[in-house]
Amino acid sequence: MIQISRGEIVNQWSLWWGVTMMVIGSLVSLFAKPEIIIGAFKNLRRKPAAGPAKADLLGHIELPLWMSFVGVPIFSVLGAWVTHSFFGVPWLLAFICLPLIFGLTIICTNAMALTSWIPTGSLSKITQFTMGAIDHTNPASNLVPAGMTAEIASNAANLLSDIKPGYMLGGKPRHQAVGHAIGIFAGALTSIPLFFLLFLPPNKEGVRSVTTIVSDQFAMPVALQWKGVADLIAKGVSQLPASAIISMIVAAVAAVTFEILRIKTRGRFPLSAVSIGLGVMLPPESCFAMWVGAMIFWWQGRKNKTPGTKGHDFWVEGCEPICAGLISGAALIGIGNAIVNVLM
Repeated sequence: MIQISRGEIVNQWSLWWGVTMMVIGSLVSLFAKPEIIIGAFKNLRRKPAAGPAKADLLGHIELPLWMSFVGVPIFSVLGAWVTHSFFGVPWLLAFICLPLIFGLTIICTNAMALTSWIPTGSLSKITQFTMGAIDHTNPASNLVPAGMTAEIASNAANLLSDIKPGYMLGGKPRHQAVGHAIGIFAGALTSIPLFFLLFLPPNKEGVRSVTTIVSDQFAMPVALQWKGVADLIAKGVSQLPASAIISMIVAAVAAVTFEILRIKTRGRFPLSAVSIGLGVMLPPESCFAMWVGAMIFWWQGRKNKTPGTKGHDFWVEGCEPICAGLISGAALIGIGNAIVNVLM
């Protein structure tokens, strides 16, 4: 008889609790706003404004529309080929997921335009569960299309938040498109070597193993969430330990309850299912650091309530830039430290 330690039971319980809270919470939040989904497809049927003046005004600013009509089909086929050749997704499933990704991307960009919220997690789970229902034997058949949904939808939505400040700074959309294209190649040339160096280092025999991707240094909570959903699709609920099933049921009920209360109170209910699920999966030191930061800004915000004062501008208006700088700086220092440790 296989003995399972108490620590392993706790890890399974926390993993499935966190996965369920994040997935159910995200889906409830998405479907609670049907106007986002309906409005996205209404915009597709909307006729453009008449008159040649608007087309002439934007002609030298934006990229030609024919690039989308040509580029989207070409890169869709290339994406299907990559999923089949590198990950073993059947050709049929690779092409089936494309219109689903297209539709979910429209929903995501519409949500970003209306609410400044990008429902990437929930939309990717729709793809993952849909493709998993078609083929539950191959985890890549649901993981890869879900990953494509997350990347395509989130990047398309993030472009909306890039274009406005670009306009404010005098950058034309076609200039920004060129910058994004340069960033694609620069990011690939930088991130791929770092991925193999930090997450897939060779062992003493020179063999690289995926078991080193998730570690104490790199917790990868979202990756564990995706893996958990893929395991659930492939193995079924009956193959899970009893403790995991119980934790999933409790987490699902809690997530639905929290999100309904948030909707009924118009966001005044303080608990978020996605945040709690993420907190369960993150290392304790990361959760504690986020709590300390939130308490500091909350306390300073109560002390500096008057708009226009120096304290309000710094602690309230400057909250997001400060946090972004701290996160980016810590990430850069952490990556640099990891590189030094690997090389030395």
